[in-house]
Amino acid sequence: MNLSDMTLDERIEIHKREIMPKYKKKLLPLKSKQIGSGKGTFVEREFFESPAFISLRGVAAQMLIYILGKRKFGKTGRGTRILLNGDQIKLSYIELRKLGITQPRATRGFDELLAKGFIKIIHHGGGCQKDQSIYSLSNQYLLWKKGTIFFKRPNVLKKGFQNSSERKS
Repeated sequence: MNLSDMTLDERIEIHKREIMPKYKKKLLPLKSKQIGSGKGTFVEREFFESPAFISLRGVAAQMLIYILGKRKFGKTGRGTRILLNGDQIKLSYIELRKLGITQPRATRGFDELLAKGFIKIIHHGGGCQKDQSIYSLSNQYLLWKKGTIFFKRPNVLKKGFQNSSERKS
């Protein structure tokens, strides 16, 4: 039977039966890349229409969505939801690497999210012995204007001879 003689429904059935099985494995989402909990995350319109969110560059917006995906909510007696871990969110460079985000890109993303007031650092991790940074969600992004910087990563002193300006030969 010629394709031009078939109805749309017949073409769709052929597509489902013959073409889709070939590509089905490629089209399924990878479970190993999932970060956070649950099936998805809710983002309010006020959030993604804010000037600060619209101005995010690079992977910062993706990282912010992953951070929002790590939120945990509980229900109150009246059926409303309450955020349980808004000031205890962890997102490591190892998790980001699994998503295809390199360490330099992730660092720039964290810097931008801090500067625009989406997150702030509660505990600056040392990178050793599983000491992860802990972030808190912030509402400062609502006050953001071009040129405003709300938070910066603290300068971390390097150990050993890396910080020494004098070297003895």
